[in-house]
Amino acid sequence: MNIYLIHSLCRRVLHDKEFRNLILASPEAALQTMPFTEEERDALLSGDVGRLNRLGASGFLLLILARFEVFGLALPIFNRRMRTGKPE
Repeated sequence: MNIYLIHSLCRRVLHDKEFRNLILASPEAALQTMPFTEEERDALLSGDVGRLNRLGASGFLLLILARFEVFGLALPIFNRRMRTGKPE
């Protein structure tokens, strides 16, 4: 898993308003603009932040996704997934 690329996505969501609008409107299209593997893309699209965190992604940076509710990650959902490690 390319943790640097995951972190770059989180920072891009925070700082690039045009990209943030794209990822909220069409997550699949937004992820196609970055060289994610199928495994990474699946984890992101399913909002599996617990798994991403276990594989080395920063919980702090992943929280950016919840801040903007990217991939359906409202804060209570984000917290539960980080605690339990299960997407649902």
